[in-house]
Amino acid sequence: MFQPENRIAFREIKGELGLWATLKCFASVVFKSLRVNYKTKKNINEIEKLKQGHKEHFKMVPLLYGELQKRLEQDEARDVMQSVIIKSGQAFVTGFASLGPDEKSLTNFIEVYKNFERNNIVFDVIEESEKKFEIKITRCLIYEAFKEFGAEDLAPCICDVATSYFSGYHPNIEYTKDRMIARGDETCHEIFIWRD
Repeated sequence: MFQPENRIAFREIKGELGLWATLKCFASVVFKSLRVNYKTKKNINEIEKLKQGHKEHFKMVPLLYGELQKRLEQDEARDVMQSVIIKSGQAFVTGFASLGPDEKSLTNFIEVYKNFERNNIVFDVIEESEKKFEIKITRCLIYEAFKEFGAEDLAPCICDVATSYFSGYHPNIEYTKDRMIARGDETCHEIFIWRD
């Protein structure tokens, strides 16, 4: 239950609240999370099962946010949670396999991307080649999970995690994201360019 990103969250919040208050906060969150179950139901489609899995994985986020809102001003609680998500989100994307230094194109990256992200998003490929990979994301399951948690104001941080991660993923890959569902757009739009 205590995922790597939750350990990072603990460390970040400890810097804000101090050790004792953070221990009390996390004890409350852990206890409450034991009573929350988002395990998949039988009669739902595969996409909804994936979203339920994200809700189960991230179920401590709204609980932690609620605890911070009790202890801090609203804006401060949101700022702390946004910082926690951005910093701990890097632990979440560690499952995204890295590329070796001898890569010559996007070919292997595209497979890595599809294998990782097919659990997180629903997307259409606009262009797929050795030099360019462009997609339109029609559903972000993590965003939908956060929205259903009532923590929609934190969801844009998930985009910030992806932008930060992909911007430094490989020296030959240039990444841009000019539309984001979590920021009010109907779709997300991502482009990866291979630069020799």
